[in-house]
Amino acid sequence: MATNGESARKWLEENAELVSEQRVVQIRSNLVKKIDLLAESGGDMSDEYQGLLEALDVMDDWLQQGGTAQEAPAQPSDLDYRGLIEEPSEPAPLLSPEEKRQRFQNLLKASKE
Repeated sequence: MATNGESARKWLEENAELVSEQRVVQIRSNLVKKIDLLAESGGDMSDEYQGLLEALDVMDDWLQQGGTAQEAPAQPSDLDYRGLIEEPSEPAPLLSPEEKRQRFQNLLKASKE
């Protein structure tokens, strides 16, 4: 089975009630280890690497939501958010794949400390 965001999302939907949050954290940890190994071996631009990053994002979102599957809202909200959200003054910078990888590695190092 290929590991990517879609497969991780599907697995969580099918198994969310059968597994504990601790098990999801363990799986997330295994994803980080695989990502580290691929990055060390220079395979960070492969489809497998990108898929693992997507799966890691899905796991993180699930954990941050307290173990609930992330569903899109059925209808747009009627709340008025004007004044709460500032529009960016300049566009976000476009990063090269190497810059993205380096920032990700820095985040991983910071999370281990």
